[in-house]
Amino acid sequence: MKSNFPTARRHLEDAFRLISGEDELSEKSRQALEILIDAFLAAEFSTEKRTDNVVEFDTRRRRSAR
Repeated sequence: MKSNFPTARRHLEDAFRLISGEDELSEKSRQALEILIDAFLAAEFSTEKRTDNVVEFDTRRRRSAR
């Protein structure tokens, strides 16, 4: 089964917003969540595959075609 990094990251971001206290545990938890969110972002963008199927054509005019 493939990991769903974008959904997991959104849950971590929600947890970050929910921990709003100024106590030491809240601050350390937010710091830990920031590290995890950054790791998930890196994983998300390193595993993304291009799904487009575009073929690039040569746009230069052929001189011999004239």
